[in-house]
Amino acid sequence: MALEQNVRIFMDKFHMISPGDKVLVGVSGGPDSVALLHLLWRMKEELQISLAVAHLNHMFRGEEARADARLVEGLAKNLGLPVHVEEFDVPAYRERTGLSAQDAARRVRYRFFEEVARRTGASRVALGHHADDQAETILFNFLRGTGLAGLKGIPPVRGKYIRPLLDIRRREIEDYCREHSLPVREDASNKKTIYTRNRIRLELIPRLEADYNPRLVDALVHLGHICREENDYLEEQAALLYGRALKTQKEHYLRFAVTELLSSPPALVRRVLRRAWRHLTGEVDLSYLQVESLLALLHNPAGGKVVELPRGVRASRQGQVLRLWIGGDAPGVPDYSYPLEVPGITYIPEINSSIKARLISIDEAPDPRFLSAREALLDFDTLPGLLAVRRRRDGDRFHPLGMAARTKLKKFLIEQGIPREERDCLPLVVAGDEIIWVGGVRPGEPWKVTPETKRCLYLQILEGKVPGAKIIETGP
Repeated sequence: MALEQNVRIFMDKFHMISPGDKVLVGVSGGPDSVALLHLLWRMKEELQISLAVAHLNHMFRGEEARADARLVEGLAKNLGLPVHVEEFDVPAYRERTGLSAQDAARRVRYRFFEEVARRTGASRVALGHHADDQAETILFNFLRGTGLAGLKGIPPVRGKYIRPLLDIRRREIEDYCREHSLPVREDASNKKTIYTRNRIRLELIPRLEADYNPRLVDALVHLGHICREENDYLEEQAALLYGRALKTQKEHYLRFAVTELLSSPPALVRRVLRRAWRHLTGEVDLSYLQVESLLALLHNPAGGKVVELPRGVRASRQGQVLRLWIGGDAPGVPDYSYPLEVPGITYIPEINSSIKARLISIDEAPDPRFLSAREALLDFDTLPGLLAVRRRRDGDRFHPLGMAARTKLKKFLIEQGIPREERDCLPLVVAGDEIIWVGGVRPGEPWKVTPETKRCLYLQILEGKVPGAKIIETGP
């Protein structure tokens, strides 16, 4: 009864099951999955759930595997539960894909669970991983040099997958099976030390328990709980940083604000870089050395260097922008031109920025000397035409504040040290044919505020699409 109570408490802690759920139980025929099925069967009335059983023969062990399937079918029949048993030639799949035996089996097994859950309408898939599996996984990940994400081990809940036995020791599960006379089968491959995980389970953990810590498994399980909670918190913070630093996000192209990243803790920046990698590739993670190469790039103010990463991903820093993309050269900013909302906020999707424009009296105006490069104050009544915001174009000319005459915009940007890759990312606010502000750099001389100014146009560049921004429809 103590085991059943502990499982129920663990399930409640992680909100694994709700009344009305249909739970598909993956049963291999081993003690862990058999005990899980029996426990859920005993609780099903109290939990108000329905159960179904799923078993996949991976076709590695011939008659032994078929005997496993027969045992699962018989157990489900005795419990009055529907059972879904299928075969898949994993050895042939492994040959085609080049995967290891264990990885190939895992991928096929989860695909099988997904399909059966879809067919049966199951909202949860219960699996029999236990505390010894958790300790083995954490130790395996530690030996690979993983971070918190690996040391958190197997998650109690991941999407529809739940693991009610994850805090229960293997010996408790085996005692439960004996107490209830449950039929079980042992997979002989679990005893083969050709697999790293098996050597950890059969050789390393017993040695560490004997010579260093008899409660090693409990210690590793506790470590997993701590690392999972701290990893979840850091992931939440990294998601916030990702949103603040992101300047452009497309399917195969990302741009981040270097200053935002460099002002943040490295622990969060590493996670932002891994998120960027996942966005571009769909892959789970980068290696430690690959992440460090991106960090080194981020800290290199000279820029120009391109870091080559797997899956065709490239990265470079240009000025205050970190770019990651797939393919050849990083894509440029497409041409755009939008009417400027005055007063109001105009969103520019091509550079994922917004221009906020306000009309204020000279008495309300801030001192132009103390404005940042992302702000501008102009004499509204001297502007020579309708206001718009657009990308730079060939032949653009500009009269910068503090200079005696107009000059080529390209020449001006070169003299200001703006890298070529960043120039198209600067929003130009224009009045008619005149550039009145090179956003992020400098306003125009002819429209500066003077003692005769009565109304001021106050402009700000804001990151991303801010609340209240007007989105201009550009057509198909």
